[in-house]
Amino acid sequence: MRWLDEVIAAGVAIVNDPYAMLFVCIGIAFVLLSSVLNIRNLMRDAKSDYAAALTYFLSFFGLMFALPMALVLIEGPKFGMSPETLGLQVGDWKIGLTFLAIGTPILVASVFLGARDPALRRQYPFSKEALSGPLRFVLYEASYVAFYYLAWEFAFRGVVLFGLLAFLPVNIPGVAVAIMVQTFLSTIYHIGHPNSEVLGAFLLGLVSGAAAVATGSILYGLLFHAVVGVLNDCMAYRRLAQNRT
Repeated sequence: MRWLDEVIAAGVAIVNDPYAMLFVCIGIAFVLLSSVLNIRNLMRDAKSDYAAALTYFLSFFGLMFALPMALVLIEGPKFGMSPETLGLQVGDWKIGLTFLAIGTPILVASVFLGARDPALRRQYPFSKEALSGPLRFVLYEASYVAFYYLAWEFAFRGVVLFGLLAFLPVNIPGVAVAIMVQTFLSTIYHIGHPNSEVLGAFLLGLVSGAAAVATGSILYGLLFHAVVGVLNDCMAYRRLAQNRT
C-alpha cells in the first residue's frame, strides 16, 4: 500500500530530524496542557488549589522544557543545535537592556490598568491559597517563574521561533513569519482567559519575539513575562493584606 509506505517514510524523516521531533514534542505538550493537564481541570479535581497550581507549573516544565531540552542535548549536537541556538544565552545584552528599559515601564503601567479588570482579579493568582502567607506566596511565585515562565519562553520563543528561523530565509518576511507563528500559538493557548489577557498575550508575544530575534536570547522575553505575572500577583496579595487590616 503506497499510502502506508509514505506514512512510514514521513515518520522516519521526522524521527531523524531533531527540529521536526522538537515541533512534535511541543505540539503534544500543547495538546496535553490545553486539555488533560489544563489548570481548570487540575483545580476541579484537587483538594488544594495550591497543590494544583504547582502541579500545573511542574507539568509545564516537564513537557515544555525538560523533554525538549533532553532531545536538544542528545540529538542536537549532530545538527548544530544547542540550548544557545534556541535562545538560552545572554545574547546581545545591550539590545536586551534597551528592550527592557523601554518595555518594562509600559508593562508595569499595563498591569496597573489591568488590575481594574474583575475577570483578571478572579483569574489570578491561579492559587488563592498562595495568598495565605508570605513564605507560601514567595515559593509560589518562584515556582511560577522557574517552572512555568521559563518553560513557556523556551517552548514558544525558543523552540518554535528559533526552530522556524533555522529554515526560513533570514530576511524581514522570514523573521516576520517566525514571530507571528509563535505569537499566534502562544495567544491561542490563552483562549478562555479574560479578553484583556488574550490581547495582552498577543502584544507580549510580538514584543518578546522581536526581542528574541534582536538579541538571540529568550531571557528578555522571560523577564517581560515575569514582570507581568509576578507584579499582577503581588497586587492581589497587597489587596488581600489591605482588606485584612
